[in-house]
Amino acid sequence: MKLKKYGGNCAIRIGKRAFPEILANKEEQALSKLALNIIHRPELSPEYAERALGGKRDVRDESLDIFLFQQESAHEYGLKTTIQITYASLFSDKIVAIAKEHHAKYGDEIGLSLLGLPCKQFREKYQTEDFCIWMFDEERKKAIIDDCFSLFYKKFGFYPESTGSYFLDAFSINYIKEKYPSVKCAVATCWEEGPKAYHTCNNSWYTFMDGGPWNPWIPSKVNSHCPASSEEDDSGIVAIPHLSRDLLACFDGNGSNFGTHPQNVLRGMIYYEDEKGTEYPYLYNLIDQYRHLAKYNDGFCYNMMFVGPGWLNKAGRWESPYERLAKSYKDVMKYYGKLKQEGKCVDMTMSELADYYREMHPNYKRAECALWKDILYGSDKEYFWYASPALRCCLDFNQGGAMIDLRPYVARIPQECGIGTKNVYDVSYPYIIQANYRAGYFTHYAGAGTVKSCKVHYHGQSADLCLCRTMGKFEKTAKGVKVTADPVTVG
Repeated sequence: MKLKKYGGNCAIRIGKRAFPEILANKEEQALSKLALNIIHRPELSPEYAERALGGKRDVRDESLDIFLFQQESAHEYGLKTTIQITYASLFSDKIVAIAKEHHAKYGDEIGLSLLGLPCKQFREKYQTEDFCIWMFDEERKKAIIDDCFSLFYKKFGFYPESTGSYFLDAFSINYIKEKYPSVKCAVATCWEEGPKAYHTCNNSWYTFMDGGPWNPWIPSKVNSHCPASSEEDDSGIVAIPHLSRDLLACFDGNGSNFGTHPQNVLRGMIYYEDEKGTEYPYLYNLIDQYRHLAKYNDGFCYNMMFVGPGWLNKAGRWESPYERLAKSYKDVMKYYGKLKQEGKCVDMTMSELADYYREMHPNYKRAECALWKDILYGSDKEYFWYASPALRCCLDFNQGGAMIDLRPYVARIPQECGIGTKNVYDVSYPYIIQANYRAGYFTHYAGAGTVKSCKVHYHGQSADLCLCRTMGKFEKTAKGVKVTADPVTVG
C-alpha cells in the first residue's frame, strides 16, 4: 500500500481496484451495474466567458469545438450522452443540426437545459442581467420556461423528456410537469453547496443549496429537496444531482474539488505526474465507490457527469494546460467504456435513467444509504448517509458514530426561492443538526453545538464517545436498515 502525492493533497489507491466485487451471486451482480448519465451542454455563451470576453465569435467557436470533443470522447468508447440544449444554443442552426445527427447516429437524447440563458436574445427580450431561473419571480419563471420549451419544439418538432438547472424548485418542476408532461427527468440541485462553497469561489456563486439527496430521487411536490412520500406527493419526474461527489470530502470541505467531473479533480490538485503523464487514481476510486453503493441499495448504483465546454477552456484552467484538461476528460470516458465492456456499467440517457430508477424503486419507502470511506487521504474515517422521505441524516464514526447532520424531510417545509421571496439565495433544506455550521469543541462540550453523541459516566469520571474513533457495519433487516458501530474501549 503506497501513499502518493497529488498536488497539494494526497490520495491512495489500493491494488488494482479501490473496491473489489461486493455482491454475492451473479443475479445480484447483474443488478449492481452502474447506471451512468453523461450529460453535455453546448454553449454559445460559455460558462464564465460571456461577461469576461464579451461573447466574441472566436470564444463561441471554441466552445462548439470543445462540445464536439466531449461528444467524440464519449462516442469513441461506445457511450451515449444526453445533450442538454441551452436557450442560447437554440438560436444556432449548426448546434441543432449536430444534436439531431448525434441523436440519430448514437442514440443520444436531446434535452433542454435551463442553464445557458444569458445571450443577446434573452437580455433584449427580458431586459435583465439576471439569468438564474430559480431566482426569478413566479410569473417570470413561467414565461422563461414557456419560451425555452416552445423554442425547443420549434427547432426539433417534439418536447424534451429531460431538463435541468443547477437548482429547480418545486414550483418550477410542478409547472414544467403540468405544462410539458413529456418531461420525466431533471437535474435539480447540487449536493452540499452551502456556505462552505465560498471557501474557494469566484464571484459567480449565487445560491446555497445544502440538504438534498446525493443519488437520484423522486422530488416531493412541496419541496424539490425532499423525496416523495406517496403517489400524491410525487412530482412526476425523477431528479438527479448536478454532480456525483465524494460524500465525505465534499461534506468536510469545498465540494467543487471532489467530484466525478474530472476538471473538479484537477482544480483540487488531486493528481500526480510521472513518466507516463498525468494520473488521477482518486477519480477512478471515486467512480468505484459509487459502484460500491450497490451493496447498500439493493443492487442500485448510479454515477453522473455534467460538464459544460467552459471547463475545458483552451487557455487552460487551474494551472492546468488544455492538454491536461482534455486528457483527463478522455481518460475518464475510457474508464467508463472499460466498465461497460466488462458488463459493470450501463450508459443511459436521462429519460432512460428515470424509467430504470422507478423500476428499481417500486414504492416510496426505500431509503438511499451510503457507508462512505475516506478515499482521498486513506484514513479510517467513515460516514454513513441515509435519505428517505422522512429524513436525511449522517453519522460520523470518526466521532463514535455521532450524528452530524439531520434534515426533517417529514416536515415537508415549503421553501420558496427567487426575487420577492424571503429566500432569494438560500434554498437549503433546513437542518436540525449540521456539524460544520453550528459546532466545534467549545460549543459541543458546552452543550450548545449540534453534534449529538453519547457520554459514559463511571465512578465520577465521564467520557464522551464523540472522542472515540470507530467503524460502522451495515445490515438490512426485516425492519429496515441497521447500522452498528464497532465497540470502543473507554478508559
